[in-house]
Amino acid sequence: MGRKDQIRLVIADDHRLFREGLVELLRREEAIEVVGEAANGREVLKALEEFHPDVLLLDLFMPEMDGLDVLPQIREHNSSTKVLILTGYFDQELVFRSLWEGAKGYLQKSVSSAELLKAIRAVHAGEAWIERGVMGHLLEELPRQENRVSKRGQSAQLLSQREAEIARFVAAGLSNKEVADRLFISEKTVKSHLVSIFKKLHLRHRLQLALYTLERDSILNRRPNDG
Repeated sequence: MGRKDQIRLVIADDHRLFREGLVELLRREEAIEVVGEAANGREVLKALEEFHPDVLLLDLFMPEMDGLDVLPQIREHNSSTKVLILTGYFDQELVFRSLWEGAKGYLQKSVSSAELLKAIRAVHAGEAWIERGVMGHLLEELPRQENRVSKRGQSAQLLSQREAEIARFVAAGLSNKEVADRLFISEKTVKSHLVSIFKKLHLRHRLQLALYTLERDSILNRRPNDG
């Protein structure tokens, strides 16, 4: 029986040997208790229902249901469980989709044990965690996007005040519905503004917009009123 202050954790990966290695590693940590394991997506959902963990370590590629299929159901039915992706693959689209579907962090399996432990503690505390190498790959895209914008005679200065507000809310992690509620407009209007923002900045994903906004905060010089 674990202590109340321990982080209750489920490991989801279809490679048994890898799971056993993680269990052995995490068993040494007094602040973490591994309460369950899963080898496929359906077992993940059962484990969440049975154990109600604080954190789920989730591989993206598993039999029956992969991690990307599981994430929307976790978000809907297990909102208190924080998901940390731990996968052997890096792909920009996978990172975007994982975070879009509610994951709080993204790590590759090549990460050190020390960083894994830091990431578990961070997502449990409500923070986002993206491995430094992964974040570096994502941020590499931003200068190229900025150059394309400049060459075409457009810049973020062309964002309207309302578009700048919406960009900042997106950077803060708000959904379209939450943005609409804050600004007293419809979700359809928010989506329309986002289409315009993506076109002006030559971006494709919300995470790209969030990174662009945070990295180049000075070009969006109005902070939305959180009311």
